[in-house]
Amino acid sequence: MNIKKMVVGSVVGALMLGIMVIPALADSFGIDFETYTLGNINGQDGWSKTGPYDVAVVTNTYGFPSFGTQTLRLSNAVTSGSFGDQTFSKSLVDEAGETDAQTSAYSGGSRQNHFEAQFDVASTMPTHQPGLFTSISPDRGDGARMGYVGLEDMSDGIHVIFYDYQDIAPFGTLATPADGCGDGDDWVLAELTTLDRSTTHTIKITMDFVDGSRNDVVKVYVDGLLMHTGTSWEDYFRWCTESGGGVPNDASADVSRTVDSLLFRVGGAAAPATSGFGYLFDNLTLSSTTLTSPTNKEACKNDGWMAFNNPTFKNQGDCVSYVQSNENAVANKTK
Repeated sequence: MNIKKMVVGSVVGALMLGIMVIPALADSFGIDFETYTLGNINGQDGWSKTGPYDVAVVTNTYGFPSFGTQTLRLSNAVTSGSFGDQTFSKSLVDEAGETDAQTSAYSGGSRQNHFEAQFDVASTMPTHQPGLFTSISPDRGDGARMGYVGLEDMSDGIHVIFYDYQDIAPFGTLATPADGCGDGDDWVLAELTTLDRSTTHTIKITMDFVDGSRNDVVKVYVDGLLMHTGTSWEDYFRWCTESGGGVPNDASADVSRTVDSLLFRVGGAAAPATSGFGYLFDNLTLSSTTLTSPTNKEACKNDGWMAFNNPTFKNQGDCVSYVQSNENAVANKTK
């Protein structure tokens, strides 16, 4: 079944009837592992894992009905400091990123400015697995991470963390930041929440890519609740030479990276006792699209309000009100 043809047909039909439509995603897919072959994930449906890591498609014997009959299991029984040989999801056809973000031939398609990834996660064990940790990052397929959500199994549950690369001080304030490369930049760790091991949980990451430095917006949701609003790692690639580019405080030296997939990475200290156990991942969805908003009232007229998706509108009046609210907000800031 051609999903894109169905979506386009539905949009055209709805426009003819004068019904509000939500613009279709540029690209999206969902994965539940039901049709995958048990065992090694490498090479299946666009996934890759060329290193010796403890990752496999397994039969769902864990009592989580929403995971169907098969699921993906991962542990950090084996770790390394490498990136390119770790576990990468299938890629979107249409990448997301800033206008000048680098692909290095790892991603492609039509460049979008918004990326979303969602997945369900659960523990293979109802009890603590000491040392169990993995990170999940929006990526382009080579380890050029543009964000970082970590899952650490602790005595009281699974801790969800998020790493930002932020501008933490006014430009020029910190001549030599502790860890960051740009003037005033540093790594910032946020503890988001602690998960109950007895059930499944849903994590969603959204990324809005805005041209220029220090302005991308990343949001992390856990079980439907917004837990953190932060930034991407765009400025790590701009300022840090260790990223393979970058010159401190010279935005023209390098630019950010594109994303089209997820990297499931196991680094740091290995936890051999987690071999054959660890985490389960399922119901993965990825999408890329371009968000559009009206910038003037005229854009809302003649059914123009139907074309916008950031936000969507109920009718022309709703669209006009949005424009007026933004105009008032700008006017108030300049007073």
